[in-house]
Amino acid sequence: MAMVVLIVGGSAGARQLRSALQAAQREQVALASGIERPDRKLKTRAVRVDAVFASRLRYIMSICIPGPFSAEAGLIYVQGAMLVARTVLSDMVSRLEGEVGRYIIAADDKVRGTMVRFVLLSVPAALVNSGLKYMQKRIKLAFQRRLTLHLHELYCDRRAYYAASTLRGLTGADQRITEDVEKFSYAISELYSYTFKPLLDVVLFTRSLGQIMGYRSQLALYGYYLCCASILRRTSPPLAQMTAQETALTGAFRAAHQRLVQNAEEVAFNDPPAGMAEQMILNQHLYRMLRHARLSAFQQAVQQVLDGFFVKYGATAVALLGQTRNAGQATQDYIRAMRLLGNTSKGIGDLVLVYKRITGLAGHTSRVSELLEQVKALSGANPEDTHRRLYLKNVSSSGSLSHVAKAAAASSPGLEPLPEPRRREGAFPRFDRVTLTSPDGITLVRGLTFDVTPGRSVMIMGPNGSGKSSLFRVAAGLWPLQAGEITLPAKGQLFYLSQRPYLVDGTLRDQLLYPEPPRGVLSTASPASRARVEPWSTSAKYKSEEELDARLHACLEAVQPWVETLSGGEKQRLAMARLLFHAPAFAVLDECTSAVSADGEQVLYTACIRAGITLLSIGHRPTLKRFHSSIVHFEGADAGKGWSVEELRQKDLDGLEQPAME
Repeated sequence: MAMVVLIVGGSAGARQLRSALQAAQREQVALASGIERPDRKLKTRAVRVDAVFASRLRYIMSICIPGPFSAEAGLIYVQGAMLVARTVLSDMVSRLEGEVGRYIIAADDKVRGTMVRFVLLSVPAALVNSGLKYMQKRIKLAFQRRLTLHLHELYCDRRAYYAASTLRGLTGADQRITEDVEKFSYAISELYSYTFKPLLDVVLFTRSLGQIMGYRSQLALYGYYLCCASILRRTSPPLAQMTAQETALTGAFRAAHQRLVQNAEEVAFNDPPAGMAEQMILNQHLYRMLRHARLSAFQQAVQQVLDGFFVKYGATAVALLGQTRNAGQATQDYIRAMRLLGNTSKGIGDLVLVYKRITGLAGHTSRVSELLEQVKALSGANPEDTHRRLYLKNVSSSGSLSHVAKAAAASSPGLEPLPEPRRREGAFPRFDRVTLTSPDGITLVRGLTFDVTPGRSVMIMGPNGSGKSSLFRVAAGLWPLQAGEITLPAKGQLFYLSQRPYLVDGTLRDQLLYPEPPRGVLSTASPASRARVEPWSTSAKYKSEEELDARLHACLEAVQPWVETLSGGEKQRLAMARLLFHAPAFAVLDECTSAVSADGEQVLYTACIRAGITLLSIGHRPTLKRFHSSIVHFEGADAGKGWSVEELRQKDLDGLEQPAME
């Protein structure tokens, strides 16, 4: 390593380079700590190279390179300049090789000066040669970043993730976003290098830089290789560890998408801002993966510089020096012919393989283009229409909402005609003549009408399959409203808790603050992303971090796999604590305390009432009636209109005793 460093800047540069490499390795360990490895690979399919492929490729490249002055375009320009520089350097080196051969034959002392020029020229040649590989990696990462961020913006907007997974609007979204985009980015970055470079080499008859064979003393060359092997072994980065870390980070990125797929409904209930929080979480995983890859590319580039100098160009110098002792074994024509033959053969071979590379690129282009088209459609201007279409296609067996309305009207001839579906924003939740059906088209509830006014909580009771959870999905906009009018307060005034709580990666503080983004994610997000979340921020009302910590009982900063660590009842208690922290005016509770003991349930409901939260809850335990002013009984499809309202005696909730929680 010392030889190269002395040429490019001395021992101080060696220390700085060594420190940079060690810092890169430490940062990689920190990025990959605690990440599980993936276990799946995605197979790609090939398509034809035709006008459709060209059109799709142009569209994708417009995302990857948004303009001629973008950072991605700059990388392309730099790589193009380096390819031209490589051709020029190849020509210069070949001329020097010819001069050296001529001086060797003539036993001319000028060979010494020519050798010095050759060694000096080999330094930028090694840098350019390895720099081309580094730039190819940078271009691949830049394209992958652009495409993935664009997909994240669409995928986390307007509940597209819910339509993709629960409503089956897109299959394999997690694999396609993580693996297909990466493979496309690699293929397109590789195609550029393997097309432009051989064209320059063949057209301009430049020569590849490499080891010169047939001029050297075997003993000197083998001794040189042994020394190089010893030096390069000590300077080589931990490639196996880097590969394992990169695999782990890629798996974590895929797992983050899979977690959103599995919990799409729980997230969608509180979206916005839950969708934006998930987008920021996904972007942080993307940052870690790309940052690790950039650090790996830096270390590999340094290693390739050393490999190129010592093995390729250094070996050439040794061979030429050895030839001065036996000048008759080599001639200038032989050197030039060998260089021309090697360069031409390699260039033609690369050009022959271009079509094969384009065919492979076409398969990746097709997958990514289809992904972009489908995600864009799922996050369209009217998400309810998209959800309605997917619900009818993939969830409901009726296939038509008009079928639902006709069936409901036919089974209840004494009722007035069903109103058109309509959603409004108001001061409190209100359901007016709402009709609910099961996915197979059976009418469960007809003309459902009730209000949830401030201070008067409502409880919904009924047997399984009577439409209780369907009501909440329709209210949240996850399922289409078939008939009637639903009025709901603004998103910041309404909070949903499902039976299965959703826990994010992060600290206990992050669990309580959700659906606000985790603090670690928020601190690394862009100002624009933070501004989008700020209108829904609840923690902003606390004046200081000390006050927030006191309110959350010191807010433990421990990071645990909460999904595995906590029991079902503990998860539900944590979700209720989340509700109490955000303290909305209204809350929709879908059996959110089913795994909590009866005494613990009493404590949680008492806390909600004392916090001034008006509840619309599903429950089965009779003990919960005391926290509600009325009960809506869902009676099933065979019981008249399928529902009835029971008004309860008004209770003085301020005097409720708070039982001890076990």
